[in-house]
Amino acid sequence: MSQFKEGEIPEIVTFFGRGEVISGLCGLAAFVTDDFEAVRSPFGAGCSHMVTWPLLYLARGELKAVLGAWDPSDRKFLKTDEITFSLPYEMWNRFLDRWESSFLLTDTWTGVRKKIARSREAWGE
Repeated sequence: MSQFKEGEIPEIVTFFGRGEVISGLCGLAAFVTDDFEAVRSPFGAGCSHMVTWPLLYLARGELKAVLGAWDPSDRKFLKTDEITFSLPYEMWNRFLDRWESSFLLTDTWTGVRKKIARSREAWGE
């Protein structure tokens, strides 16, 4: 976000991560929208998961995040087991406003964080 000039606001925010990290983002999306279908995963070519699909949902008036990087031609650009999670800037702001009242501060998530650390160690990150 620091690379944006003052007054510039992104339309979409994209994360790259492995399963445990993405699971937290999916849970947070449902939490901040009160919508258990807040995350979609349509198929698409190239970077459609990071740009086209999220913008299409926004144009429809739907606040949806998108899981992606399923296209085999994309896989060579990602780390092993990595996928993408793209969300509208509005949802990102809800993440920032509400994460402290979410599951991210529970003992359950503490266990997941330990697994994330083990994964990073295993992959040399």
